[in-house]
Amino acid sequence: MSDQTLDLETTIRRDRPTATDGSIQVSTDSTDITEGSRVLLGFGDDREVTFAVLTPTEAQTIATALEQAAQQAVAADTLEDPTDE
Repeated sequence: MSDQTLDLETTIRRDRPTATDGSIQVSTDSTDITEGSRVLLGFGDDREVTFAVLTPTEAQTIATALEQAAQQAVAADTLEDPTDE
C-alpha cells in the first residue's frame, strides 16, 4: 500500500489596507549626520503621521513607480471612458 499524498495549491493575495484620508509630505532631511542627503517622506492625518527616511536612490525609485502607475491609470481611464464620443 502506498502512502497517500495531498497536493495543495496556494494563492497569496496581498491584502490592501483600509483606505485612509490624509496627506503626503516630502522634504529633505537635514541633520548633522545626513546633511540634507536624505528624503523624508511622510503620510498621515491629524492624528498620526508615518515617516520614512529614504536615500536619493530610494526616493527616485518611488517617484518612478508612482509616475508609471499614474500613466497606467490614465491609459486605463482613456480605454474605459473615451472622451471622444
